[in-house]
Amino acid sequence: MNNLTYTAVKTTWGVIGDATPGGWTTDQDMTFDPSTGTWSVTVDLVKGSLKFRANHDWTINYGDNGADGILDAGGDNIQIPEAGTYVITLKLGVPDYTYSIVRKAFDHRAMFFTDGQSLEINDVGKFTDGYAVTKFKNITSTGQPGSDPTFVDTDFPLFRLADVYLMYAEAVVRGGSGGDITTAVNYINKLRERAYGDNSGDITADQLTLPFILDERARELYWEAQRRTDLIRFGEFTGGNYLWPWKGGVKEGTATDSHYDLYPIPASDITANPTLVQNPGY
Repeated sequence: MNNLTYTAVKTTWGVIGDATPGGWTTDQDMTFDPSTGTWSVTVDLVKGSLKFRANHDWTINYGDNGADGILDAGGDNIQIPEAGTYVITLKLGVPDYTYSIVRKAFDHRAMFFTDGQSLEINDVGKFTDGYAVTKFKNITSTGQPGSDPTFVDTDFPLFRLADVYLMYAEAVVRGGSGGDITTAVNYINKLRERAYGDNSGDITADQLTLPFILDERARELYWEAQRRTDLIRFGEFTGGNYLWPWKGGVKEGTATDSHYDLYPIPASDITANPTLVQNPGY
């Protein structure tokens, strides 16, 4: 600062570690894509760990403290739980350096935009806090922009075959008659094979539980106005068993009272019909 000088270091990136073919001695070089601003490599990994580093040297290296998807300078080794072919992507973005490590067959329903976004939501009113979702986009079937430059005006899916499959599976797991577990598992695997592109995401009957179904509904139906009613039906919307950021107005999430499972009756409705009784807690 006193001399008003600066330096710039040109970098190329790679991954290194005992999970990679070169171990801790040889980098697996990544390729830069200027259209997306990301570095990536497809590589066969074994169970173990790895880190990102620049210019085949440890002077600039990144790991992940806390396994939260945000890279830290000199951070902890990133764990690879099982062998397979993985697509590794590095985003040197702002404000966070982020990465993804996914098996080549992966759940394509995970559609998130991270460029310029931070993972943590410190301000619920700030759009760049938290990752954005790219499930819907405002273009026509011919690729032309929609009628509104700000809000998506695509047709909203009101009732989907995927929802029918999920409802069937839930009814069977809850003990409903007229269905069977084999058919339920088959329906769920149809969804997952569409999402993964193959059967690598298939589940077994033992894995088809109510918590799994709730999670699968989130993966399949997010942004389709299902989550609130799903959480209420599964008994997770209120209380403290299931927390999410800013539940109850607290950044880390906090328990809420069960009366929030019901909305209040609008005052205008009560004024128009005095025989109505307000829902408890309001």
